[in-house]
Amino acid sequence: MEKKKVENKEIPELSFLLKSVEKVYGRRVATTTDFESLSVVIEHEIGERLSASTLKRLWGYVGDRRVPRLDTLDILAKYCGKKDFKEFCAWLVEESGVDSQFFTVRYIRAADLAAGDKLSLGWGPDRLVKVEYLGQGRFRVLSSANSKLKEGDEFEADGFMLGCPLYITAIYREGNVLPAYVAGRVHGLSLLEKC
Repeated sequence: MEKKKVENKEIPELSFLLKSVEKVYGRRVATTTDFESLSVVIEHEIGERLSASTLKRLWGYVGDRRVPRLDTLDILAKYCGKKDFKEFCAWLVEESGVDSQFFTVRYIRAADLAAGDKLSLGWGPDRLVKVEYLGQGRFRVLSSANSKLKEGDEFEADGFMLGCPLYITAIYREGNVLPAYVAGRVHGLSLLEKC
């Protein structure tokens, strides 16, 4: 008996990615044998392994609703000829003829935080900053490693998006207002989590 597929509603781009994988694979993926075969083909084609059980979860063949890991999405994007999932998403927007679409990104809005909440922010190559939400869109830097932001700095932000640069219009430091600052300008934030 074939199991019913469950749509993954957390990542809209995922359905495009799975369709692209099936196009490259040359047929629809719908049975246990298909998932096992696709696992072998991906490993043979790009030298990276995804288990049949991981593929089953992605296609909704089993009822596990976990959001897939970025590494998993990167492997599927590579199988489709892209560098990684981020490049695949950019291709969807820029080259696939899609003028507008919903997109998925991990984000934290200041409006959803309570005063005292703490966040860890990171970006390449080795920047790590911990901040505390003060309320009304304002944050204080608690610690900073390898960043131009310093402990005690304050800044305003509406929110943070993983994979997108952090734009700060002003930094408040020791009674002075410093000019605008961008963190993760090339690759965006690589770490975004509540502490």
